[in-house]
Amino acid sequence: MVNKINWFRSIVIIIALTVLPFGTASAASGVTPKKDDYYFVYNSSKVGAKDLAAIKQYVAKFKNTNNVLFDANPYKEAPKLYDALKADQKKRGGKVAGIQIFGVASDVPSFTYTHKMKPSKGNFEWNGVEEDKGEKYVSDLLYSNFKNDSKYLKDVSVYGIVQDKLPISVIPEWPVSRLPLTKGEIAKYMGSYDAYRKQVQGKSIPTVVLSAPTEFQQGLDEAQDDLGFFLKRLKNEKEFGLFKNTDQRVYYKELAANLAKENKAGVMDLVLGSSGDGNGASLKKGGKEYFVDRKSAASLNSNYYTAFISGFPSAKGLGTESVVHDGMAKGKMINPIAQTIPTYNRGLANHLWLKIPTPEGETGDDWHGDVAVTKELLKEDNPLFFIYKYYEGIDGGKSRLQSFFEADVAYATLTTANMTTSHISYGVDMVWSSFGFENLFSLHYLGLADY
Repeated sequence: MVNKINWFRSIVIIIALTVLPFGTASAASGVTPKKDDYYFVYNSSKVGAKDLAAIKQYVAKFKNTNNVLFDANPYKEAPKLYDALKADQKKRGGKVAGIQIFGVASDVPSFTYTHKMKPSKGNFEWNGVEEDKGEKYVSDLLYSNFKNDSKYLKDVSVYGIVQDKLPISVIPEWPVSRLPLTKGEIAKYMGSYDAYRKQVQGKSIPTVVLSAPTEFQQGLDEAQDDLGFFLKRLKNEKEFGLFKNTDQRVYYKELAANLAKENKAGVMDLVLGSSGDGNGASLKKGGKEYFVDRKSAASLNSNYYTAFISGFPSAKGLGTESVVHDGMAKGKMINPIAQTIPTYNRGLANHLWLKIPTPEGETGDDWHGDVAVTKELLKEDNPLFFIYKYYEGIDGGKSRLQSFFEADVAYATLTTANMTTSHISYGVDMVWSSFGFENLFSLHYLGLADY
C-alpha cells in the first residue's frame, strides 16, 4: 500500500513540474536561468595599467549579463578573432548579448572591405561594375552575428554578396560597439563617459543639426541630401511625430560659429550632415573648406556632446587619425555614430519623382511630380530609412546603442530583401540596395555600450 502511495505521489510531482511555467520550475529547483554572454574584447599588449583597471571597473557594472573579458592579442586578423569568439560562444552555449571592443583597428582588428559593386546594368561602353582597387576600408559589422564562415570574410564587397552570391549574412543579432582609442586614452574617456551620464541623467537634451547639403536638384527647394530638412519633418509632420519632447535646432549658415556657440551653451546631441572626407566636414562637395575638422573636434571641450555624423567617413580606418578619434580623445565627443567608408550619401533622397493626382484644372492621368518621402517610400532602399528607425527608437525611450542596433537590423533586413530589386528614380534605373549594403558596412557605434 505504501509503495502504491509513493508511486502516485511521484506521478503527481512529474505532472506538476511539466505544467508549471519554466521560471517557476527553475525557482523551485534552485536553478538560475543562464545569463546571455556579453563579450568585452581588448588587446592586453595595447592597454596600460590604468586602462585595464578602468575596463574591469566598467565591465563590473553590467549586472544582467555573463561578462566575458576576451584578449584579442593572439589574433592579428578579424576573421581569426571572429573564429575565436565564435568557438568560445559555442563552448559556452546560450546567447550573445553584445560585443564591446576596446582599441583602434590596429589593436583589435576590424574586417577589411573593398568598394566593388554593380548598382546598374551599365551600357554598351561599361558593364556597370564600380571598383576601387586602390584602397581598403574597415568595418566591424560582421562581428554582429556568428552565422558566417570566416573564409568569406576577408576583403568583403557588395559585389561578392550580390553578384558572386557569397553566403554572407549582414543582419545583426546583437549590438557591436567599439571604443576607437588606444593605450593611455581609454581610462580618461571612461571617466568622461561616467561624468556625461551623471550630467544628462533625467534631462531632456536638445538635438542640434548642422546641415551642409550639396545635392541640389532643379525644381526642388530642398537638397536631396539635406538632413536638416528630413529631421524637421520627423518632428513637425504628424506621420512621423518624433522629437515630441525634445528641442531641435537646425543650422545652415555659419556652421563652425554656431557649433562653438552650442557647445558652450550646454550638453547636446549633435547631428552633422555634410559631404567631406577623413579630415573633416566640408561646406561644398569635394571641397577642403571644413567647418569641422580634427583640430576643431579636439577643441570642442566646453560641454559633452553625443554625435551622429552622416555623409563622410569621420572614423575612416578606425585609427588614431580621424575626426572621431580626436573628438573623443582630446575633446568631449561621446559615443558618436560615424562612418568608416565614403558613401557620398548615394541613394539618400528627400524626394522621389512619382505619379501624382491630376492637378486641379488639368486633364489626363499621367502626371508626375516631386513627392516628399513617406514612411512607406523610405522602404525603397533609402538611407533615410535607417535614420528614421534610429530616431523612432530614441523617441520610444531606448538607449542610443539599442536604437542604433534595432535600426541596423531593420535596415539590413530591408537591404537584404531588396538585394536584386531595381527602382527607377528620376529616370535612373538602379539597384539602390547596393548603396544600402555599403552604408551598413560603413555605419558604426563608437564608444561604450550602456550598462
